[in-house]
Amino acid sequence: MKKIPYGISDYKLIKEQDYYFIDKTSFIEKIEDESRFLMFLRPRRFGKSLAISMLHYYYDVYYKDKFNDLFKDTYILKNRTKEANSYLVLKFDFSAVDTSRVEESFTINIKSTIHTFLQKYKLSLDISSENPIDILKILFDYLQKENDKNIYILIDEYDNFSNKLLLENKTNYNKIIANKTALFKQFFTTLKSGTGMENSPIKRIFITGVTPMTSYDVTSGFNIGKNISLNPEFNDFVGVTNSELDEMIEYYKLKDIDMSLMQEWYNNYRFSEDIEHTVYNTDMALYYLDYYTRFNKSPKELIDINVRSDYSKLRDIIYTDGKLNGNFSTLNTLIAGESISLTNLVQDFSALNLSKEENFKSLLFYLGLITIKDAKLQINFKIPNETIKRIDIDFLKDSLELENLFNIKTARLSEHLIKFATDGDIEVFKFLADEIKRSTGIRDYIYNEQTVKSMYLAYLSLSPYYVIKSELELNKGFADIFLKPLNPYVDYVGLVELKYIKRSEKLNQKKVKVFIEEAKQQVDEYAKDELVTKFLNQGKKLRKVVLIFHGWELVESIVIDN
Repeated sequence: MKKIPYGISDYKLIKEQDYYFIDKTSFIEKIEDESRFLMFLRPRRFGKSLAISMLHYYYDVYYKDKFNDLFKDTYILKNRTKEANSYLVLKFDFSAVDTSRVEESFTINIKSTIHTFLQKYKLSLDISSENPIDILKILFDYLQKENDKNIYILIDEYDNFSNKLLLENKTNYNKIIANKTALFKQFFTTLKSGTGMENSPIKRIFITGVTPMTSYDVTSGFNIGKNISLNPEFNDFVGVTNSELDEMIEYYKLKDIDMSLMQEWYNNYRFSEDIEHTVYNTDMALYYLDYYTRFNKSPKELIDINVRSDYSKLRDIIYTDGKLNGNFSTLNTLIAGESISLTNLVQDFSALNLSKEENFKSLLFYLGLITIKDAKLQINFKIPNETIKRIDIDFLKDSLELENLFNIKTARLSEHLIKFATDGDIEVFKFLADEIKRSTGIRDYIYNEQTVKSMYLAYLSLSPYYVIKSELELNKGFADIFLKPLNPYVDYVGLVELKYIKRSEKLNQKKVKVFIEEAKQQVDEYAKDELVTKFLNQGKKLRKVVLIFHGWELVESIVIDN
């Protein structure tokens, strides 16, 4: 049985070492039908490096004699194009550029790549220059004179080190990326010069990355080619579709696997408003399947540590200049289970201009922190899955703690959550309210029901016992908070309805009673939904709770009898 290629991005290794390969070779025809110079953007851990590795082995003349072995059991074996194995491939990978010594590391990367290229194709070119841009120019001039030498440029993770620079040191970002004389800008200018004339050596370019920001800052937009990232034809070029996942599950005979769990934690990405279906994050799906095929059960930690590590580095996007910025409000809205909207996704914007709301929201999309929910008059976005929701919650929690606004005693919170899970004790909701009341700094941010709810969702989600859902549709209504058991030893399911009275309004007991009655009716209706009754049929108990807030202060907490 084939091994699962979790963490492997070398196409040749996957084929030669008998790993399972999700066949994406049909997209090669689509790529050839597009512009010759392409950019393709996707979030981290979606399989971009494997895709570009596949293109490398397909187009490289060096592997012409191994074509049948390398592309055995793939679509392209019987649909080989005229351009197969017809190029000298010059492949750059910028993921290894060290931002602590960025100019030196970038220079070494370019020189090393070109040195390997010359050796591989036995090109007798003596280059004495130490300047990486001059080396590129010398190479292109040489190949232009050799009319039979056509180059395919592949660039993997073009913005990897520039995104790190942006978060670590904006001065260095300007120096290396954005300024007129910046080294990275010169690199792209030199590539462009190798494409301009009829006998220019560079015939094709394919670039992968995460966001269009570096492209904009380097070239004022990728103006020598086409960005196909939002093209519906390429929605599934990376990632795992439902049908591809079904084929894997059938191949490995995983009849008892919990598909709803995978759907909830790893699925729901849409990269084109013209596509209705969703795809899974490749790394997340393979992480789960790799564990399941080994141990015949789900991993205890459902979030791959590599995914969490990647996203944790992006915290500074919402926490800038030593204070919480307007992006904090956007994050609150998303965590509360609501959507955010844009008229259009911005496809080219500067990393130095994220204060614009449309740029920031578009950035969240490219990073994979939000995805397309639906598109009508506007494009509506949501958090795609539980993995990303918990990462967003980590951002919120970290930024509050850095600002010294809210630093909760997590050990006490855990104790209260255990008591709710085993006994239905609602003290956990009172504890969170007391912590909010005690932390005077957070009160300025508690200005509506949404912000109260997002605080509860954030800290309840620290629990390993529940998946915390908000605005979940239950029996034709939308529950404020649903505590869905994740751990099999949890005894209680939770339904929480939250009502909010503005702090500027005088507390009116008559209004409180009306809210309580309204909330009672709502949770009683939610409790009839089949998702809730499924857990009750499994022997679990239901705890229905109503919370009434006056500004940041909890004034009523009531258990509704079944």
